[in-house]
Amino acid sequence: MSQQPTRHEMIEAGRAFEQRLRSAQASLDTALVTGRSADGTVTVLASGLGQLKAVQVSPAVFDNRDTAALQDAIAQSIRAAAANAATLAQEEMGDVEINLH
Repeated sequence: MSQQPTRHEMIEAGRAFEQRLRSAQASLDTALVTGRSADGTVTVLASGLGQLKAVQVSPAVFDNRDTAALQDAIAQSIRAAAANAATLAQEEMGDVEINLH
């Protein structure tokens, strides 16, 4: 029969877990992920925690003057960046949900 962990062991395990989470969060906060539209005209940069940092738009989109296509490209890029941030966060912290803000 295995022995139950002591209160001290449980507290130490909790502190170690909290430290790992804080370290992973700090790493994700400084990491940058990208998301690109399928046509490559829009790129979104976000932190590993999902904080939107920048949106880059190719000058080529202005030649077409297609508002709907540009809106779709922006949405695709944001979704891709969020997915990439979630993947990075899962690698660092396990299962998490990332929302760009």
